[in-house]
Amino acid sequence: MFFRFFLLLYIVTSCDNSKETFFGGKILNPSSDKISLYVNDNLIDETKLNSDGSFEIVIDSINPGLFNFYHDPEFQYIILEKNDSLKIRLNTLDFDESLVYTGSGSGKNNFLMDVFLKSEQDEVFINSNLNLKIDQFKRLVDSLYTKQFNSFNTYLSENKISLLSQDIINSAILYPYLSKFHSFIIRNNISFEEQSVLFEPYNSIIDFNSKYLGYFKPYIDFIYLDIYNRVKNEIKFNSVIDFNKRRLIKTDEVISSGLVKERVLRFHAIGFLLQKQDDSINKSFLETFMKVSKNKLVNEEIFNLYEKLKE
Repeated sequence: MFFRFFLLLYIVTSCDNSKETFFGGKILNPSSDKISLYVNDNLIDETKLNSDGSFEIVIDSINPGLFNFYHDPEFQYIILEKNDSLKIRLNTLDFDESLVYTGSGSGKNNFLMDVFLKSEQDEVFINSNLNLKIDQFKRLVDSLYTKQFNSFNTYLSENKISLLSQDIINSAILYPYLSKFHSFIIRNNISFEEQSVLFEPYNSIIDFNSKYLGYFKPYIDFIYLDIYNRVKNEIKFNSVIDFNKRRLIKTDEVISSGLVKERVLRFHAIGFLLQKQDDSINKSFLETFMKVSKNKLVNEEIFNLYEKLKE
């Protein structure tokens, strides 16, 4: 009887331990003495590196999603889910290119890292072709996106990952390419009628309210540019302040997710204030911003930035 009770206790204890999520690894040529793990700009855990550059972080319970790890001055996105046991190995002399994952949860993160690296390479190539005709540019971007998309489908045919991880990786592939359409529109002053052709195959999969991507910069960049072009197409604005105030209002109209809206508004406000317009213009902008933004912490941050830039 005692043996059976002990066996049952061992099984229960083992199951409880398996709920932990592990993040560790080794950093060569460390540029800082610590590594930090964040989700949505909130610190989850932070630990000092050992003398050999190794570290371990154990999390009792997490909500699965997109995280960041920071090793100053660099950072990278990772996907973490319950029961993952993820190890990294990287050399700060070649941070992204040297980053490799092993352990449970490594497959999805290695693929995500490959997506980032390929997108960076493609961005350089796309930027060198912004002077193409619209149909040529569309074929170029479509083909580069399709290669990444097909590569991921091949990966999924051979590997099983959660729907959440699939959504995150699909988004990491999609939005950087769509942002290049907006860059092309701005660069070449493409008319509204012509713009719609660029996005026709993608409209059904664009999501302005993803709760998992509010802190994913390529996603916020896309929405920021999308709203810029929407407002630019509306009417001819007589002043910079009218145009930028309308962008704030359009952001409020287009986005229903509080988190995504907050992130886009914050990004817009910081960018505008850093231009150091006349104080009367900044005050007018802030008045509209404070009416639209519902996040008290963000509002306080933006107001403090305004005050600091006046000094």
